[in-house]
Amino acid sequence: MLFDVLGLVDETTARSIAFAVHALDPQAKITANIGRGRLLVESGTLKEADIGDALRAAGFPASLAPEHPEGSTCCGSCG
Repeated sequence: MLFDVLGLVDETTARSIAFAVHALDPQAKITANIGRGRLLVESGTLKEADIGDALRAAGFPASLAPEHPEGSTCCGSCG
């Protein structure tokens, strides 16, 4: 799931965000694109609402980012 995250501006906030998600699913794979404020979360157990709630509780409001026209949900660092 790809999210646009308000406040994702540096490595410190990326670590805080990753901590919030890993509290719910320690096995989740997280990729942050700081330049675009995007977060890619790959988890077999979490739902969009779970992640959104965790991010909001940590002080980082987020919304589901639109997919690329090809249907990809990469973090946006590809271009």
